[in-house]
Amino acid sequence: MLGGEFRGGSEVKTMRATRSTLTLIAVLTLLGALGGSARATVIVALGFDELATQAHRVVLGTVATVDSRWTQRDGEATIETTIDIAVEQELTDVSAGPVARIVQQGGKVGDTELVVTGMPEFTEGERVLVFLRGTGADEQGRTVYSVVGMAQGKFAVLPRLGGGFDAVQQLGVGLALAAMDEDGTIRPTEETAPIHMDLDEALARIRKVRGEVMP
Repeated sequence: MLGGEFRGGSEVKTMRATRSTLTLIAVLTLLGALGGSARATVIVALGFDELATQAHRVVLGTVATVDSRWTQRDGEATIETTIDIAVEQELTDVSAGPVARIVQQGGKVGDTELVVTGMPEFTEGERVLVFLRGTGADEQGRTVYSVVGMAQGKFAVLPRLGGGFDAVQQLGVGLALAAMDEDGTIRPTEETAPIHMDLDEALARIRKVRGEVMP
């Protein structure tokens, strides 16, 4: 479970740090050169091809529902958000069904909000391209997913100004990206622009890359 902050009115409650949180803190300390990203979540940068190959499922679709609720994790109360994506195009597992369900930490219930920096945000009615990793099953036995690379793995689908083909735009808000050398050394990456490309080009690239590495 990642760390985060509960916000309710004027109260801010920091969640208990778990092993994964402490790892991120250690990386952030190592990457002091990142300067202004002290409130960012540090995560290894993934290129478009890496997102495609690391995902268990990739879908183009529309956000049907966003539902945040209180739950218990590791004996503590926390807020989780369930996002259902109505699938328009399935680029991986054609037997997975018409809905892709994402469950992630964070969200807002009433006046209380749990903020997990770097977690992708979803809005009902939004058209998206998402790279997903299976994390388990819900009460009905349906596979649930997380987004690969946190906010890196969510792309907004936008109509191109002036008409023409739709485009996909990566929205990596709150992420300080790092790279890992072959010897395991973690270093800050040079600042790079979010990925932006034509939608058709993105879909063709996903199919090509996954076809090259998977039977």
